[in-house]
Amino acid sequence: MRRITLAVILFILLPLVSSSQISIRIFARSKPSSLIFTTVKGTCSLTDGAAGEVRLNPGEIVVLTRYGDRIIYSTLSGIKGAADSLAFTPVSSDALFTVRAPGNSEPEKTLSGTLTVTSFPGSLLILNLTTPEECLPGVVRAEAGKYGPSDYFMAQAVVARTYIFRNIYRHALDGYNMCDDIHCQVYPGVVTDSVIVNACHSTTGKVLTDRDSILIEAAFHGNCGGETASSADVWLAGYPYLVSVKDPWCSYSASSTWKRTIPRSEWNNYLESKGVKPGTEVTIYSTNALAGNRITRRTVQGKTLWSEEMRLRFGLRSAYFTIASAGDSIVFTGRGYGHGVGLCQDGAKHMAEKKMSFTRIIGFYYPGTIITDVKKARMPVRP
Repeated sequence: MRRITLAVILFILLPLVSSSQISIRIFARSKPSSLIFTTVKGTCSLTDGAAGEVRLNPGEIVVLTRYGDRIIYSTLSGIKGAADSLAFTPVSSDALFTVRAPGNSEPEKTLSGTLTVTSFPGSLLILNLTTPEECLPGVVRAEAGKYGPSDYFMAQAVVARTYIFRNIYRHALDGYNMCDDIHCQVYPGVVTDSVIVNACHSTTGKVLTDRDSILIEAAFHGNCGGETASSADVWLAGYPYLVSVKDPWCSYSASSTWKRTIPRSEWNNYLESKGVKPGTEVTIYSTNALAGNRITRRTVQGKTLWSEEMRLRFGLRSAYFTIASAGDSIVFTGRGYGHGVGLCQDGAKHMAEKKMSFTRIIGFYYPGTIITDVKKARMPVRP
């Protein structure tokens, strides 16, 4: 109960700021116990809280390993030590460094700003202290891809920035703001793609709010299959700007259609888990979702089968599909990729290719919202 109360206080009392540092947990998914830090540009300083400060010039390498509640470290130049925590701070404004975790499948990251490392239960807690604007190009690149028109990336930048600020206290109880994985938004580190960087800079500080100046739930997905989904149908949380919209712009993409076949035994196990007797569900096979609107749920013998639940259960590309019986198999034929709520990335890209502005793209996918400066936006009050 104390944790819940604290979360409510944080959401209500902490101010929304546009330029302050945020802390992003690096390698949040894999949680490594070792790290290799390399200065690649400029000069950084290493501070361990006891031995003072060590200057790290370009090419200097520091190896860190968690040992109980302490961190053992050594530099390429022969400096060694043990500390409760370490801080890598830029000395020059152009300082860049890389971090990688030995034996980790996650790729090396190039970062700017400050890096702090502390011992955490079972792993290292690696935090990159940066600003929303500094990390945004990397987020946009990871979430929206590398190629596309400027207005597509401008739209994605506004959406991603909105997501950052609305969720800026998501990990407050863990001691940081956000993580670098899909739980928040993917952050691969610093990127140099000029179109993406310029798109982020040209929309600096711009976010999406509702008519009460509340930051919106900035959902987005890969491809809606011709019709976006209502948040009320997918998450049971309705927002007036996350409603179903007919989308003629995404059908050109290879992601617009798909098919998946599963064994009937797997399907029968699912039915039984929902209290439906296999063999009694034949009525749902004739329901043609693709000829009309999305079908969010199907009813069999008084039992509700949710399309979104089936998407997650069977690894389907979307919740926009028909179901067909084929001998010992069940065939899902569908459209789109992702949950279908909010901005459709394939559709937004095609709209930008047709010379539509990022403001028009945003207005199409989030009807009734307002693009404004983050300084004028408010956080939602959490229950």
